[in-house]
Amino acid sequence: MKISYNWLKEYVDIYLSPQELADKLTNAGLVVAEIQSVEDDFCLDVEVTSNRPDCLGIVGIAREVAAVVGASVQFPETNYTSTDPRSESRTGIEVSKLISIAVEEPILCPHYTAQVVRHITVKPSPEWMQKRLKCIGLRPVNNIVDITNYVMMETGQPLHVFDLDKLSDQKIIVRRARIGEEIVAINGARRALFHDMLVIADGKRPVAIAGVMGGRETEVSASTRNILLECAQFEPRQVRRTSKVTGIASDSSYRFERGVDPEGVELASKRAVKLIKDFAEGEVANGVIDIRSGKYEKKRITLRIERLNKVLGLEIKRTVASDILKRLQFNVINEVATFIDVEVPSFRGDVYREIDLIEEVARIYGYNNIPTKTSISVRGSVKSKDAIVEDSVRQFLIGIGFYEAKTFSIVDISPLQSVNLWSDRGGIDIVNPLRQEESRLRTCLLPSLIRAKTYNMNHGVEQVRIFEIAKVYLAGEKLLEEKTCLSILADTDYFTLKGIVESLLLNLNIVAKGEWRGDISVIGSNLFRNEKAAKISLGDKPLGFLGDAKELGFKTSPCMVELDMDLLVEKANFVKKYKAMSPYPPVFRDLSIIVNEEYTWADIERCITSTRTIYSDYLKEINFFDIYRGKQIPAGKKSIAFNLCFQANDRTLKSEEADTFQLAILDNLCNTVNGVSAELRKL
Repeated sequence: MKISYNWLKEYVDIYLSPQELADKLTNAGLVVAEIQSVEDDFCLDVEVTSNRPDCLGIVGIAREVAAVVGASVQFPETNYTSTDPRSESRTGIEVSKLISIAVEEPILCPHYTAQVVRHITVKPSPEWMQKRLKCIGLRPVNNIVDITNYVMMETGQPLHVFDLDKLSDQKIIVRRARIGEEIVAINGARRALFHDMLVIADGKRPVAIAGVMGGRETEVSASTRNILLECAQFEPRQVRRTSKVTGIASDSSYRFERGVDPEGVELASKRAVKLIKDFAEGEVANGVIDIRSGKYEKKRITLRIERLNKVLGLEIKRTVASDILKRLQFNVINEVATFIDVEVPSFRGDVYREIDLIEEVARIYGYNNIPTKTSISVRGSVKSKDAIVEDSVRQFLIGIGFYEAKTFSIVDISPLQSVNLWSDRGGIDIVNPLRQEESRLRTCLLPSLIRAKTYNMNHGVEQVRIFEIAKVYLAGEKLLEEKTCLSILADTDYFTLKGIVESLLLNLNIVAKGEWRGDISVIGSNLFRNEKAAKISLGDKPLGFLGDAKELGFKTSPCMVELDMDLLVEKANFVKKYKAMSPYPPVFRDLSIIVNEEYTWADIERCITSTRTIYSDYLKEINFFDIYRGKQIPAGKKSIAFNLCFQANDRTLKSEEADTFQLAILDNLCNTVNGVSAELRKL
């Protein structure tokens, strides 16, 4: 909002320099961003927040200045006066005989006024008016247009003038636009109109977009002799939507979008008619057409002095608070020792609670006068282990190129969404769902990630790497059970995702060995391919499920995993212990053994490490790297290849020692794992 320094001084008697005035306004909450010298005047650029539309006029700024410096406001003159003895304030012709007004949408236009001025002379506006408009960045056009702009910038209330002789049927109708209608605005923009837009129309066509801009066909020109002055109030959201859709923004729409003073319409109309009477030599028709949908009721608020001082942290006397509110033009209707009852003026639509009154007192009293020391203590909250583990998982997965997804907990009842990896019970249906097609709490996260993958594929993104940490909902004996899960979906192969899960466990410092069993033919059969799927366990507790997705319409099947996040939190260990590294080189041995099909790698690894033998202190790592089934392998058996790493902390191991350790391991396997060939003892 740009204001003229000289123009402002016409309404409030101040002896402040432009810089001092800027400092006062800034301290009161109206930040002055810039001061520019314009001829013999100064232009102040004031940043007005969206909740203070009353300050979008010079008079509104004058009220603020008066409250800050303790002065009074001189309001613009609205009485009709003329030094020309041949003219009178009003003619004997009733305005209702010159124009008829109908408001078909009283909710969107709660107040509409119209006055008619005849026999005007369109000419340049007075030089002083042009100078003030130029100072705030407006281009003078003619006396009629300049007066409407002048009054709008003065009062904050937009107005519009129609050429009365160009209105069809001498009629104005405030209605919604009809299908197929269009308008050419004053700025030359041609726009199609839609039914949800409010327009000002005559007997045949729209002549203005309500609250936004008038039409070119009825604008005031040099030949105009009779005018209709419109001053109205429009619903803010309606004006904003229309301005956005049409792409037309104006000073009028800027003010209507934020809300104008419901009792300022009449004042602005009278002020404009007075100036038109003085500077356009017209005759004002008798009467005013005034259509209202209801009477504005002013709000009443009680300000408790104890509450005021408690919030601000200081002692402000009741008389001081009352004086500040009166200077801000709040009407004090009752005042006792402990509280003040006030009536909020119509132009302060932003004030409707006690805390708003406290803010008004504080900013005029001076924020710099409020003590900064308080007894409020601030303590940092300690993150729970759940939050620490979740953050660690997110950082790990995002760090290797995954994106986090967020999906809905309420799903449909399709077979895919009915998958339950964690229980053999059915899903939990919602009694009163918001949408009939989504009426069940999810029991698994993977179906939602599959849908996210489908959505991305349909929009040209073939490869995805996504994960989600969220709750699933399982049916219990009596109550609902919630389980936090980690779900991962990636366009990669089974062993790559298995490696990611193992790295995640290592990142969480989970020392319990993970066991991967490939028999989940019943659980999760709607999701995974049985030949590429595994159930994961940590000790004796199930951790989750991993496998290749079934054919679900993808060009390449992704690999998926769902883990029990609660178990990860339980097993995670962030206590780091120092462990000295051996300075001596390790010795490696590669072995391949033939075992019965029912034995898993976990069985073999457990057999090697579970008993105390001569190699226990030297065996550092056991790494599986291959499995083979073929012609050379008997039916019902498989060949498993793995790697052994031996290392001592006090010396370099000899090859003979490593051979001894290897034979001890083979003996242990032959005696424990059924199906291992006894000939391995000789190797």
